[in-house]
Amino acid sequence: MSGMGILGGSFNPVHIGHLRVAEEVRQAFSLDKVLFIPTYVPPHKPAPSLLDYRHRKAMTALAIGNNPGFELEDIEERLPAPSYSVRTMQALYEKYGSGEDLYFILGEDDFARIDSWHDPSLLFSLCNMVVVTRHAVLGNLEQLVPVDFKDKFWYEKSEGILMHTSGKKVYLLFLPVLDVSSSRIRSLVHDRRSIRYLTPDPVLEYIAKENLYHS
Repeated sequence: MSGMGILGGSFNPVHIGHLRVAEEVRQAFSLDKVLFIPTYVPPHKPAPSLLDYRHRKAMTALAIGNNPGFELEDIEERLPAPSYSVRTMQALYEKYGSGEDLYFILGEDDFARIDSWHDPSLLFSLCNMVVVTRHAVLGNLEQLVPVDFKDKFWYEKSEGILMHTSGKKVYLLFLPVLDVSSSRIRSLVHDRRSIRYLTPDPVLEYIAKENLYHS
């Protein structure tokens, strides 16, 4: 299998949990690379702690710089606001062509409430999805599909995947994600405590140099 993983997020800041998820998915699906896409303008009301995009983009670039399987994608800078995932995927689909298999990476909680996203029906038809779960025993993916979309999917028991009517697939990947969060990093920085080993050293140094998250 080859293709391209898509990992979006505010990355406020990016941390080792993000990097580990991307690496696990890249290896599990033999992907050529994973694109990291910092959200430009969040669809929801931005939290007061959300840094300016330029900082989040710079930290993401620093975090992935030594992995040839990772790449920063800043396409959302050039798209209409707010930054809906479906718009981003449409642009990526056009940029890389339909021959490039795209694998949208998201958590089980996000997938379960995807009916609240902007135009999820179109999103399902643009890319495969990899639903990352921390739970070793979850039942099957059918239980996670929002009611509004159940007639658009069928479960392939032999492969353990969901098939969408568009031909795209939804995979479930068990991954005991590292217990690291951006909010905890921000809190530690605010309290002037160490964040070493929670985020790559170049990101740590950037936060210190730019005096971020202290206020």
